[in-house]
Amino acid sequence: MSIENHSKAPGANIHVNHYCCVDGCGKWGGFGHASSKGVETRWWCAEHYPYWDAIKKADGRDQ
Repeated sequence: MSIENHSKAPGANIHVNHYCCVDGCGKWGGFGHASSKGVETRWWCAEHYPYWDAIKKADGRDQ
């Protein structure tokens, strides 16, 4: 594997694991949300993601 296109910027190649923010869950948090760039992102697993209803409504799938 070549590293010729990787960034040399500090912190650019750091991977941060994010897990569901619901206490006791511990599953991978694949769904993140932050209200602005200055706020830490909260992560949820698919089971606990609180915005499913809004997504379904906007997509017309709640009918």
